[in-house]
Amino acid sequence: MKKNKLNFIINALLFFCMASMAGIGFLMKYILISGQERWVKYGSNVDILLFNMDRHKWGTIHLIIGFVMLGLLVLHIILHWKVILCMYHRLIKWKMARKIIASMFIITCTLLIVLPFIIKPQIKEVKQGEGRKKTEQNRVSEKKESNNSNRINHNVNTSIEVKGYMTLGEVSGKYNVPSEYLKEKLKIPKSVSDKQKLGWLRKKYNFRMSNVENAISEYKKNE
Repeated sequence: MKKNKLNFIINALLFFCMASMAGIGFLMKYILISGQERWVKYGSNVDILLFNMDRHKWGTIHLIIGFVMLGLLVLHIILHWKVILCMYHRLIKWKMARKIIASMFIITCTLLIVLPFIIKPQIKEVKQGEGRKKTEQNRVSEKKESNNSNRINHNVNTSIEVKGYMTLGEVSGKYNVPSEYLKEKLKIPKSVSDKQKLGWLRKKYNFRMSNVENAISEYKKNE
């Protein structure tokens, strides 16, 4: 096969791999959403599949395509090695500078490939249904709420339990508490439908499930 045809095929395959990786990336980000986002959107940790594959299997395909693309890129460099060297020598005249820059480039690329296998990630326990992305302001607010709620919790009826998959109307009916009262306590607009799930409401209006339980408990005390 002529070199021009081989170059064309490699370039076409490289573009196909890049488009595939971008498409799968968008798919995993916006369609096959993560567990915390599923709790907010659907009220429970449901399975989301495309062609009978979840986001983890699509992630594996994404990785495989990445390896294929890396192999094609290496082949592309090999075929154009003389051209690359010629351009590099013209771009940087000083021999020592060429060696330093080339060494730094090789070391950086090697580290980018090796680091994922040797770094230690931060491990943090997250309760089911709670989001992972919280601002520092929310953390401080939650600490204050926790201190206040600890004073109330010893009086809270232990049978009260609300989940993200429950709707506001379901909570209202189960514990015989007006939904308007819950909306007022949780600072939810009255126009919001009682059919909205607590997981979605919690994300949008920045409250915790313990706040819902405390509101129910307070209403029961004042009955």
